[in-house]
Order: sequence, then structure tokens, then C-alpha cells
Amino acid sequence: MYKVLLVSVASFFDSTGEIPYMFKRAGCKVDVFCDHASWLLSNKFYDDWIESGGDEETFRDDLLRLIERDPDYYDWILLLEDAVVKLMNKAITSEALFKKILPITKIENREVLSSKAGLSIVCQKHGISTPRFLNYDEASDIETIKEQLHFPILLKEDFSFSGIGIKYCEEPALFEECLNRVWDKSNLVLQEFIEGKDIGIEALFSHGELVMYNAADILSYMYDKFSFTTRRKYYQGEAITAKLKELGKSVGINGFASIQYIYHPERDIYYLIELDIRTNSWMPYSRFMACDFSEGIKRIINGPLNGSVPEIQPTRAVEVAIFDRDIRRCIKNKDYKGLLRWVFNYHGYWRFIPLYDRKLFKRITRKIIHDFTAKFGRNKSKTY
Repeated sequence: MYKVLLVSVASFFDSTGEIPYMFKRAGCKVDVFCDHASWLLSNKFYDDWIESGGDEETFRDDLLRLIERDPDYYDWILLLEDAVVKLMNKAITSEALFKKILPITKIENREVLSSKAGLSIVCQKHGISTPRFLNYDEASDIETIKEQLHFPILLKEDFSFSGIGIKYCEEPALFEECLNRVWDKSNLVLQEFIEGKDIGIEALFSHGELVMYNAADILSYMYDKFSFTTRRKYYQGEAITAKLKELGKSVGINGFASIQYIYHPERDIYYLIELDIRTNSWMPYSRFMACDFSEGIKRIINGPLNGSVPEIQPTRAVEVAIFDRDIRRCIKNKDYKGLLRWVFNYHGYWRFIPLYDRKLFKRITRKIIHDFTAKFGRNKSKTY
């Protein structure tokens, strides 16, 4: 049986909860490496739990010992969030071990892993369209910035996720104010803000080859357009396929990737905005979309791919929502219309409730209740 090790260092990162189910549906033996509080344990679809150490240094050393003890035991090792990708990328110097653990095959592109500055540099190196940028340092004055970038711009902390660490700056006069709100200025990226159509993509690659993908228009964000999404409309189309094939081969992506493009219609250009080479919350929901990633995993297991991508059939766009995230968004933003979508099973929303797994559903429900009571408590205190 094909053996997979799923690795998570961030206990609070809830997107790992349904990942074991995706691999179980593909027929894999699924082991998990994490601590006792991890969302990776909040399901019934893993086989063995290998408990990790509490601090990052112990976690790193324990994982390396586990793999080096029997390098061929696991057919696939997946690092499930940016924090663990960054941790292991920093620790590994051996190219053979790098290819075994990290989700790209080209070690010369390792700077792209969990680094916004690295992504910009790799895009520039490979001629991949991305908004104009510069790496900020203390010597960068506003006149220099204005010469190289058109405002508005984004100030992006090098290591950030879910929209945290991104500041929008409308005009040069506001730059200092925006800069003062940046928490970590090391490797800070200044990037032109592009107006256009946001396209969220989940993709699966194997040794640089595109296996399959799903693309979506964004319907709802948790907070603003730089935060994570809760509702999307998924579709299939051939226009993006060539971009993804080019991206996979250039970077050497070997695994799952969460990707964001912005399409500028007047220029007819797809600008690559984000490339997170790890899983995300939307991937297990691919079972409701045109391309099911469990089937993609089977294709990798059965190989070889021979450069083929599943034929794209014209299909009706599918609206998908992540149950707990969208409910919490509705509560936080008092979106009563959004709550009614769930009450009345709008477009079949009930099928997105993870009733297939009582253990996962129980933890998700606790999180929703916590958000609801926190919101109610704030409102009550304001009343008095």
C-alpha cells in the first residue's frame, strides 16, 4: 500500500483537518506527525499518529530522525503548512533529503518556499508575469520607490499567510504611515497593486508536471480581499492550463499548490500573486468539483503521467463554501443573508457540512460556538 506521512507543526492551522480523508479516498496508508492539539488529529481517517516534540527545534530533529531511520518507508511526505515548510527548508542542506521532504524538485528555487520575496525573485528569474516589485530596505526613500513602482502598492511581509502581514497603500503620502504598521520589515516586498479579476487555484503537480487543477472566482472573503476566502465558484477552462504547466516546470513543483492569479482584461495578462506550495482547506472539497484530487493522487501512485492533464469538459460552474469558515464569516460580519444560505440549503450547501466524520464535525462545531458566544458577549457588553 502507498504510504503517506502528513506533517503539521502549527496546531491552530485548521485546514489540515480534512487532508487525511482526501488521501484515504485515494487508497493510501496515512500516518500523521504532529502534536496532541493539532487539527490533523481531528478526524478518523489517519492510521498512525507519531507525536512530535513541543518546540520547533525538537519537532525538526524528531522528523529528520524519523525519515533518516528508514528513508524509503514513506512514498510521499507532505508538509502541510507554511510554518513547517519554512522550518524544514531552513534546516535541510542535503539535496537528496531536500527532494524527499520539500515540495519542489529544483533546490535552486528553494527561496520560493514560504517567502514572498523569494516568489518575486523566482518569477523574475523565470519570466513569470507578476506585478512590479522591489525589496524594501532602510535606504529606500519614497522618491526611489515612486520611480520604480506605480501607486497604489502592497507592503508584504516576507512570511505571512491568510492575508496577515499585507498592508495596502493608496498613495505615496501614506507610505510612512503604512510602513509603521508593518510588524516585520525584514525582506519586506513592495508590490504594485493590480486591479483585475481574482482567480483562486488549487493544483497538483508531480515532479514539475501538472496533474490536475480547479480554478475559481472568489465570492466571499473572511475580512477584506487580502484575507482568506470562504465561498468560491469553481469552473474549468483551458486558458489557465498553459500558465500552470509553465509554472510547475519552472519551479519544479512536486505536490499540492495554492495559487492566486489576478487577470487584467485590458492587458490580457495573468499576474501571479501568490504561490503557496502546500495544501489548503479547499482541496478536500475537490470531490464536489470537476477534478477530484483523490483521483489525482491515484494517478501519481499508478504513474507515469507522460505530461498528460485530464481532459477538460465544459461544465456548469459549481459554488462551494467551507462550512465553518463561512458560518463564522456570517457571524462576524452579521451577514444574515449568508446564514440563510445554510439554513435553506442554497445550491446544495448542506453537502459541504462534514457529517461524514463525527470527530471533525464536533471540533468544528465547538469553534463556531466559540465565535458565536464571543460575538454575543461583545454585543451584550455594549448594551450595558
